[in-house]
Amino acid sequence: MPRSRLLRLLVTLAALAVIAVAADLGARAWATARVATELRTRYDLPQDPRVTVAGGSFLWQVARGRFEDVTVTVGQLPAGSLALHDVRVRVPEVDVPPTVLLGRAGTVDLAGGTLRAQVPFADLARQVSVAGLDVRLARDGDAVRAATTVRVLTAGLELAVTARPVLDGAAVRLEPVSAQLAGATVPLSRARRLLELAGVDDLSVPLEGVPAQVRLSGLRVTDTGLAVEGALAPGPVDVP
Repeated sequence: MPRSRLLRLLVTLAALAVIAVAADLGARAWATARVATELRTRYDLPQDPRVTVAGGSFLWQVARGRFEDVTVTVGQLPAGSLALHDVRVRVPEVDVPPTVLLGRAGTVDLAGGTLRAQVPFADLARQVSVAGLDVRLARDGDAVRAATTVRVLTAGLELAVTARPVLDGAAVRLEPVSAQLAGATVPLSRARRLLELAGVDDLSVPLEGVPAQVRLSGLRVTDTGLAVEGALAPGPVDVP
């Protein structure tokens, strides 16, 4: 083959490759934007989430109606009086029928997935700061240190309770394990009594409004708050 014809062939192949990549990227951008808009509307999010699809060629995934490694990242997800921050949902596989791909209503099948999110100490502290108390939260190893000022006779003394965060159904509950009053260790019964006198009878915050498909399964203390972990149940999801 003459050199000129070989060069023209190579240029043509390169141009076709660029067109194919551009088409793949364009289809991926359009589809992920549509999904982001739908999620924002359905869950009343303050802004569009970020949707990514891995798994190689997007157009090939469209052709077979199956998408791999789908990740949705949400800045804030309302959860009752709290908000979950930096929510990351990863679904290893999603089956999407052609009707949905064409923009019509239908049902997609999720293969389950995982959820991770953050609850900052500042947000949690605002929820437990009731009855005029200013509660400050900070990490204490694998536990949380909750400190506030209580009145003992006529003096204002710092009461610090070290608590273990647990999921109690649909709520985050702080289980006290030790307490200090003005720097001295005191029985938990006395700490609870002082909190009750100040108007605090329960150190828990409900997590409401979490999507029904999500089951929260664990908490972990970080330097800035609580890391929440959960699972996304496999099954069908209606797309209007």
